[in-house]
Amino acid sequence: MCLIFGHRVCLNVAMVAMVNSSAEIELSENDDNHNKDNNHCPLPDLVLNNTQNLKKGTYAWTPYTQGVILASYFYGYVVAQIIGGRIADYIGAKRLFGGATLLSSILTCFTPVISTLPEIHMIVLRIALGFVHGMNYPSAYTLFARWAPVQERSTLLSICVIGTHFGVVMSMPLTGYLCDNGFAGGWPSAFYVLGAAGFLWFALWLFFVFDTPAKHPRISSFELEYIQRNVLYVSKEKQNVSVPWLHVIRSPPVWAVTVAKFCGAWSFICFQSKLPAYLDEVLHLPIQKNGFVNALLFGALCISIVISGKASDFIRSKGYFRTTTIRKSFETIALLGPAACMVAIPMVKCDANAVIALLTSAMALFGLCGGGDVSVIVDLAPDFAGKIFGVSNAIASIPGILAPVVAGYFLEGNKGDVQQWLYIFYVSAGIYLIGAVIFFLFGSAEVQSWGSSSTTESSESKTERTLSMKESNLVFTVPVIFNSIGDDGLKKNETTILEITRF
Repeated sequence: MCLIFGHRVCLNVAMVAMVNSSAEIELSENDDNHNKDNNHCPLPDLVLNNTQNLKKGTYAWTPYTQGVILASYFYGYVVAQIIGGRIADYIGAKRLFGGATLLSSILTCFTPVISTLPEIHMIVLRIALGFVHGMNYPSAYTLFARWAPVQERSTLLSICVIGTHFGVVMSMPLTGYLCDNGFAGGWPSAFYVLGAAGFLWFALWLFFVFDTPAKHPRISSFELEYIQRNVLYVSKEKQNVSVPWLHVIRSPPVWAVTVAKFCGAWSFICFQSKLPAYLDEVLHLPIQKNGFVNALLFGALCISIVISGKASDFIRSKGYFRTTTIRKSFETIALLGPAACMVAIPMVKCDANAVIALLTSAMALFGLCGGGDVSVIVDLAPDFAGKIFGVSNAIASIPGILAPVVAGYFLEGNKGDVQQWLYIFYVSAGIYLIGAVIFFLFGSAEVQSWGSSSTTESSESKTERTLSMKESNLVFTVPVIFNSIGDDGLKKNETTILEITRF
C-alpha cells in the first residue's frame, strides 16, 4: 500500500517542477501590486530578490489541465474497484495484489517518457495506473477476511490503511528532494526510484504471502488454530459464493459507510492532489519544503489511524460499549473535526504556520476513521467483504474524479487567489458534515443477516472447522463413558466425545 500510493501521488509534487508556470507569474513590474492585493499572499523576499526561483518546467499545463490529468487516475480506479473482488476470487488475492503492484511499478517507470507526448497519452497512463491500483483494495480485504482474527481486525486493517498514508509521507518529500537534486533531469528520477522499489517488493511478496492460513507452508500449528478459531464467520472460503446484492443495495448500514467514505474521500483526495499546488502558489513554499509539509500532514494521519485502530480494539475488548457505538463515535470525530479546521482556515489567511497547523490537525482528526469506517465492511459482511468493499470504495472514489476538476475550475486563471481556495475549503467542510450526519444516523457494525453463510456458526461450519483442525493434526478425540441418573431415577451409561486440542 505504501508503494502504490507512492506511485500515485509522486506526480502531485513532481507536477510543480514539471509545469512551466513562469508565464503566469508576473513579478517584474507588478510585485508591489501583488503584495498589496488582499486576495494574494505576499511573496517572500527570497522570491522577490531571486528570479532564479521561478519554476521553468517543460509543460504548459493550465490548472484545469493539471486537474484533468490528476483526476483521470480515478476513472480506471473506480471501474477496477467494482470487478476487483470477483477477480480476486477467481485468480487468488495474492496473485491479483502482487500482479497489480508489479504493473504499477512498470507504469511508474514509464511516466517520464509518456509525459513528453501530448496530454492525452498522460491521461491514458494515469487511467491505466488507477485501474491496476483499484485491484489492490478488494484483494487486500479478501485476504484480511481470511487472515484477521476478529479481536485484532481494526488494528490489522489500520496498519494496512496506514501504508497508504505512509506512502504519501515517504514519497512526497523524496519527490521534492529528487526534483531539485535527482538524476535524469531531476523530477524523472522520482518515478524511476519509486518504480524500481516495486520490483524488489514483488520478490518479497511471492515468498511471504499466501491466500489462506491453511495454504501457508511455514505457519505454526498454534497460529493456524488461533486464526481458524477467531475468524468466525468466513465459513468455507468458497470461490464462487454469490453475493446477495439485493440485500446489499437495500442495506442502510452499507450505504451509510459508503457515504461516509465518499465524504471523507472528497477532502482527502482534494488535499492529496492539490495541496502541493496550494503550498506553492498561495503560501509560496519552495518545493523541498513543500514536500516535507505534505509529509507532516500525512504523517499525522498515519499516527492517528494506528492509534485509533488500536484504541477501538481495546475499548471493544473491554465490552463497555457496543461495536456500533464505538464505530460511530470515532467516525463522527473523524469527520466533524476536520470540518471545523477547514472553517477556521479563512481566519488565518496567509499565516503559513497557522494554516499548516490547522491542516495538520485536520488530517490527525480524520485519522480517527481507523476506529470508524475502516473495518465496518468486514464487520457487516465478513463472507463478502472484498466484493462489497470494492463496490463501496468505487462509489467513494468518485470524488477522485470530481474534486481535482472542481478545484481546477475554481483556480483557472486565479490559482494564487486566496479567496478561490477558501471556496474549496468551505465545500470540503460541508461535505464532511454530511458524511458525519449520515453515518451517525444509519451506520452499524453488526453482522447482517445476509452478511455471511451463517451469522451464528452452524453445526455444519463447526464440523468443517473441526475436520480442518483434525487434518492439521491439531485435534484428537477421546470417547469417555460415565454414569448418570436419568429422570426416571435409574442409573444409565452415557458416552461423550472429548476433543483435545494439541498445542
